[in-house]
Amino acid sequence: MNLKPFFLRWEKLRPWYNVILAAVLVVSHAPHMGLLLLEPMALLIWLIGAVLANICFLAGPLVEAYVSWLGIRSRYVMPLLFIGGVLISIPCVVYFMLPFPLARAILGGP
Repeated sequence: MNLKPFFLRWEKLRPWYNVILAAVLVVSHAPHMGLLLLEPMALLIWLIGAVLANICFLAGPLVEAYVSWLGIRSRYVMPLLFIGGVLISIPCVVYFMLPFPLARAILGGP
């Protein structure tokens, strides 16, 4: 089975995935963190979270290819997987920044 078509279709969704998760991060943390969200430590935690989220994004095309291999072909598979993946990722984004105060305390900072 050729996986390339699945991955090419999903790559068009990756920017939307990142924009949605970045918006969730800003909306959920900016009100109480303010400009601390732009500190190097916070940006590092944000960068690590973004890399992990984009690795998890790869599950979408893999699951769609597997479902297709099983014989389930529907135009609803990809949107449902995308929406489900975003909904699973949102709590991860919200909770991933929680260690920031601890990291600041351990590694130093104002």
